[in-house]
Amino acid sequence: MVDYTSMPGFGPVTYSPKEAVTPERQKAEAVLRRIAGVHGVGEGRDSIGNPAWIAYVQDSSVAELLPKRVGDRDVVPLITGEVGARPAE
Repeated sequence: MVDYTSMPGFGPVTYSPKEAVTPERQKAEAVLRRIAGVHGVGEGRDSIGNPAWIAYVQDSSVAELLPKRVGDRDVVPLITGEVGARPAE
């Protein structure tokens, strides 16, 4: 197995977001992440350009379980398939 932590450019990454996570985003994540098969939540736009919550889901059966809206935004499913770590080499 390769130890990438000793290589330049690999290892811990500092994350310093320029914007705080809003209470609305926290609520959307809490609601959507409770659904099995939701791998992540992001902010984006619906098909006509309105702000929306993007739910990254495993498959269409998970997409069908999503609420239509959370707060004042529509929920848009994006099917990603299985998400997981790559096996060690």
